[in-house]
Amino acid sequence: MKCKLCNEDKKLLKHSHIIPDFMYKGLFDEKHFIAPLDLIEFEVKKFISNGFYDSNILCEKCDNNILGSLESYASIVIWGGKGNPKSYPSTEHKTNQLNQKYLYLTNIDYSKFKLFLLSIIWRASISKQKIFNTVSLGEHENIIGRMILENNPGKFYDYPVGIFVLTQNKNIPTKMISNPVRVNKDSDLSYLFLINGFVLNFKIDGQGNKELYDFIGIKENNTMNVFLFDEKDSQEFLDNYLKKKLRFNNLF
Repeated sequence: MKCKLCNEDKKLLKHSHIIPDFMYKGLFDEKHFIAPLDLIEFEVKKFISNGFYDSNILCEKCDNNILGSLESYASIVIWGGKGNPKSYPSTEHKTNQLNQKYLYLTNIDYSKFKLFLLSIIWRASISKQKIFNTVSLGEHENIIGRMILENNPGKFYDYPVGIFVLTQNKNIPTKMISNPVRVNKDSDLSYLFLINGFVLNFKIDGQGNKELYDFIGIKENNTMNVFLFDEKDSQEFLDNYLKKKLRFNNLF
């Protein structure tokens, strides 16, 4: 069988994660189970212990070496790590003219982190998991896959991607994984992923929202701005994202 990334006939792994393990931090219970919530059919599925994964899609080299190296770096960017601080991103809290708070990241590896983020939407596009049914990249799937395989992040406007962070809220479950949202308007195509309080914003096609991606997209000069939503903005964002008002008192 052919590996979905390198397209070579190789033995494929029975367990390839669509969302990397470290992205689930804090979501599992004490027995290492998580209850996935389908926000389209709006029901809690059976508990799972290993997150979302597919079988027979990637060979060991592509999964462990290519994607694994990107994940190792991204884990440090997102959660921090021990080692030489000069090799890690620096973070500065800032506020813009609209009084919106954001993190200004410097010394972030443009190639590694951008390709890691693109690998998530690429894996979602090839996945058989129902939760990712909204993700269909078409011709862009092969292009992004080739970028990952060849360690080529492209230029800034080649699939710009940014991140928002939602503040934990006593009323709404910001710490969850939901169905990705496809935003298709005119000739523009973008996707939003909500993963454990992080919102990944991918621009796939079109020229819309250029000002937004100019601000949030990871840049070739190894910098990135990450919006920090307060409780009010987090709640408003989730209400729009989910197309329903999901609250803790009516979730279960």
